[in-house]
Amino acid sequence: MTDIGIVGSGISGLQLALRLQQLGVAATVYSAQDVDQLRSGRPRNFPARFGRTQQREHMLGVFDWDFADAQVRNWAVTVRTPEFSMEFLADLKPPSSVVDFRIYLPHLLNEFADRGGDVVFDVPPIDRIARRHDLVVVANGDRSMRGLFPVDETRSPYGTPQRILCSGLYHGFVEDVPHSLDIHFLPGVGEILRLPFFSPLGRADVLAFEAIPGGPLEAVSRIDADADPAAFYREVVRLVTEYAPALRERMNTRDLTLIGPGEVAQGGVRPVVRRGWAHVADGACALAIGDAWITNDPLTAQGANLGSRTAFALAELIATSAPPFDAEFCRRASERLWEYSRYVVEWSNAFLAPPPPHVVGLLREAAADKRVADAFVGRFNDPVAMWSALSSEEGVAAFVAHTRREGRIPVMAGKGRPTNSAILEENSV
Repeated sequence: MTDIGIVGSGISGLQLALRLQQLGVAATVYSAQDVDQLRSGRPRNFPARFGRTQQREHMLGVFDWDFADAQVRNWAVTVRTPEFSMEFLADLKPPSSVVDFRIYLPHLLNEFADRGGDVVFDVPPIDRIARRHDLVVVANGDRSMRGLFPVDETRSPYGTPQRILCSGLYHGFVEDVPHSLDIHFLPGVGEILRLPFFSPLGRADVLAFEAIPGGPLEAVSRIDADADPAAFYREVVRLVTEYAPALRERMNTRDLTLIGPGEVAQGGVRPVVRRGWAHVADGACALAIGDAWITNDPLTAQGANLGSRTAFALAELIATSAPPFDAEFCRRASERLWEYSRYVVEWSNAFLAPPPPHVVGLLREAAADKRVADAFVGRFNDPVAMWSALSSEEGVAAFVAHTRREGRIPVMAGKGRPTNSAILEENSV
């Protein structure tokens, strides 16, 4: 009987474990943190899980947050440059789910254990884990694993972080449109986002500054909110007032506060793709998924969704294969997963650069026609089709024409579409 060792208790590792469990494949999760530790600590990210990820969670029987305070139903998009500004409001259907991973990950881990899954709250050396299992899958992207999977420079165009981040959980905002996300695109400066979020303390708001390095939004990421809260909040208010004035109108400065000490994440993330597999011991290999393999900048909100998609695809590959899960299997599996993942990476990387004229044109069309606005925002649920549209003038023109003709989100074809893969078919989950 096939037996898989999974290192990591993030979304990729836990959805892989749960899906293998459903498919009758034995799996053991190795977690450096126990359940209480997963529930505590500082926030590391603020994921939005789109409709197809939620479908997979329903398949796993772990979706537990079907209520308004954990949803984003609308996007209010503003683009501001010294030359022009535009804005539009779009409906996101289905709504995204916005749940703190300090709630989400313990829930998934407990479900896996309650269904009979093996969990080890320790991470022994990888070669030792490899000797216990037919295959070891590493879904833990912390520093201890980076040496195992070196950066693939051919797939990683950026040598440094392209945004310096300061993201926190706040009280003190009023929504103009309930359950909505505000995103302010500031070409040459960065982005400011506000979105509702379901935290361990209930409903809160994420406020995120994503600064182009060296630009005017970066300073807030250098201020310690715990050591000098007055300076921190003063800079937050100043930046929102100057760069997102509509959002400033809905900020109550008397009540503005982080929901607790340490509820802010600051720093930069270099977008990288690492080598997808590695030799570890006695002919055994380790396969990388999730953050151990691909780190995308959070701007397009694809990290958790890509992690879920690749976890399901890998589970199917494992369940339909037979040992040995050797170097050849790992090479083929990694390349198969890349067939889909590459488009997410290319889109996410492109979003970090100044928008080309055809993308600015699409945003203008969205500001003029709500059908186009809804279709554009809806494409965040389908990054392959999104990149098919955004990657060329022809793609944008076809996207807009189809949306106006049909009055709904188009099904894209052609450039940017993976083919010849039942697992990665676009109508699958």
